[in-house]
Amino acid sequence: MKSVLNEEKARALFSSCEKECDILIALFDMAVSNWADVEYVLEGRPQIGAEGWHAIYDLFYRFNESHPGESIFPGGLWLSAGFIKSERLGPWEVDCSEMKLAFKS
Repeated sequence: MKSVLNEEKARALFSSCEKECDILIALFDMAVSNWADVEYVLEGRPQIGAEGWHAIYDLFYRFNESHPGESIFPGGLWLSAGFIKSERLGPWEVDCSEMKLAFKS
């Protein structure tokens, strides 16, 4: 399933959230249409276009610099658990079709 992430809303998360994990969960919520019904991510991560991926990485990096103790490696959460960069997608286009999810019962 492909969609386009709202760049303005994604950028706003970095000033409205206090923890980087809250930002990441909010980005997943924006990317996965039925995120509220998801119990677990069994496999895969959303893919995002290269421009969007780099923009979000830069935002996480700056967030970590201004929130000491949040992450040892600035941008590390995005690199380890964030979206996968895809050269085949548009700048802020997201594709979740390769994810396997377990839903709440």
